[in-house]
Amino acid sequence: MLFSNFASAGELTLHLIPAPKPTNWSTPQKLAQSALQNQYVSYSGGKRHSIGHLYVELNCHGGRLYTGSTSTGDTEERRAIFLEGYGLGIVLKNFNGKLDDPRDTEQDIRQMQATGRSNFLRFRITDSTCNRLMQYWFEYQIRGYHHTYAGLNARPLYGESAGCTAFGASFLELAGLLDPIFEANWKTKLIMPRRYVGGPLTKKWVNFLSILTARRSKWDQDLGRNGLALDFWDPEKMVNWTAQAVHTLKSGGNLNLPWPSTPVSSDNSVGIEFDAQGVATPSGPIFKVN
Repeated sequence: MLFSNFASAGELTLHLIPAPKPTNWSTPQKLAQSALQNQYVSYSGGKRHSIGHLYVELNCHGGRLYTGSTSTGDTEERRAIFLEGYGLGIVLKNFNGKLDDPRDTEQDIRQMQATGRSNFLRFRITDSTCNRLMQYWFEYQIRGYHHTYAGLNARPLYGESAGCTAFGASFLELAGLLDPIFEANWKTKLIMPRRYVGGPLTKKWVNFLSILTARRSKWDQDLGRNGLALDFWDPEKMVNWTAQAVHTLKSGGNLNLPWPSTPVSSDNSVGIEFDAQGVATPSGPIFKVN
């Protein structure tokens, strides 16, 4: 069953979930260490989401859809890291994927909100925009993009499939709501040294343990011939920005966004509701590829 029967329509909500412990992107070594830690750290409420996650909730004409992009399991990831020598190239690798199960997603969101681990952004939108987003969700599956859980740089509207946060951001883009403030505050951009990247991109085998124990590891400062660009929607930045934005609004401040903004809550989670019903539904093709 795809929909839950709630009498609500014309809403797009992004549910933002951080990793159990903050992911440390300061150096390649710190990233590897924090990623490993999040595989085993204790947590409360909902699924682990060791690298963070984003769920999409769409309410159109009284039907409520829960979805998101995810992998089919962690066996492929562990094999790529420990047996296939991907190193940090793991973040650019595509895996077998699927869309999150609607019922499991609804339950997970409720558990996250009960513990306050997640927060959310809700956009009130027109019926025509809601219809466009629902069409996107259907067509994404018809094209088979949901069978791939893509690397961090993937752009779903270009037919490259998606990770969870890129999938969520694509809904905002299709709704005409991807404000530059979001991109400035939600994205992480780094240049990965090729010596830490294994797999087909570099045709190298990189021992993950060598990254964990590397001394003076750092990100490259320019691409050159030794760097690989990383440009992705960071779930923890999205979570932190939302928490700060709620505080700003409650303190009487302004977010400098083009829509009325109101701090809201659901159980123990906080969020923001944006009234974007005045935004015209974008026209033209949904995908930027045939």
